Amino acid sequence: MSARRRGAAGATLLELLVSLGLGLVLVLAMATLHAKILFLSAETTRAADAQDTLRIALAVLEYELQHAGYWGLAPAAASITGRRGDETPLAVTVTGDCGPDWAIDLDRAVEAWADGWSLACSPFGGAPPNGGVLVLRRVDVQRSSPDAGVLQVQADPWSGRLAVAGEPADPGTEIRNLVARAYYVSPRSTGDPSRPSLRRKTLQRGPRVVDEEVVPGIAGIRFELGVDTDPAGTPGHGMPNRFVAPGAASGEIRAVRITLQADDPARMSATRTITLRNGPAP
Repeated sequence: MSARRRGAAGATLLELLVSLGLGLVLVLAMATLHAKILFLSAETTRAADAQDTLRIALAVLEYELQHAGYWGLAPAAASITGRRGDETPLAVTVTGDCGPDWAIDLDRAVEAWADGWSLACSPFGGAPPNGGVLVLRRVDVQRSSPDAGVLQVQADPWSGRLAVAGEPADPGTEIRNLVARAYYVSPRSTGDPSRPSLRRKTLQRGPRVVDEEVVPGIAGIRFELGVDTDPAGTPGHGMPNRFVAPGAASGEIRAVRITLQADDPARMSATRTITLRNGPAP
């Protein structure tokens, strides 16, 4: 057989097997690369979602802390009659309250616990597994009208009083709804029992305290209190000297440092320090 006829016979079986092997290697390489790209894309998406969750949760807590202890026209909580500790506390039943007169304990605008659950109301999904509780009290930044069944503060520049029956305010007096909230981390989310969430006990119409979800995906929360130990009139007074655990705080609380942890595989976390705007907390 001539050389021309041997060439016209096409590729040999060995050449076909080599070509198929090379093709298979290329296909496997492309599939592996595609899988890695999908994995990295999913990881990037999860990281971005965790960052968004942390950012939203910190923004909510920052807003609340910056307004804690705000009493509208009333100069201070001590000037509001009917609060817990007053000679004649307001006789009101708050359904689901987190303790005796918890909602009207205005003298404690900021409270924090490092671990566990210290309130009389029940946390959603059981006791917080990772972190403590932050309680904040104030009045709403928006004025309101007399509203029966809503705990309100009627105040002028000299004093204020708690009201719940919807009685009209005196001339020169403004009305604002009372805000009392306790933030904590629950092991469950409303929409997904397998995910943790940042939640809060919050005062609403009734009056009653209800449990609501702030944002899912928060697995842990930690608080540190910025304490001012400088005597009045000395350099540094009005600013926190050190940050300590809630149980070790002594002196005036000027700021709160919050650390949140997301439930992503990397356990991403974020920390923010918020200065109190409405005077030091007890």
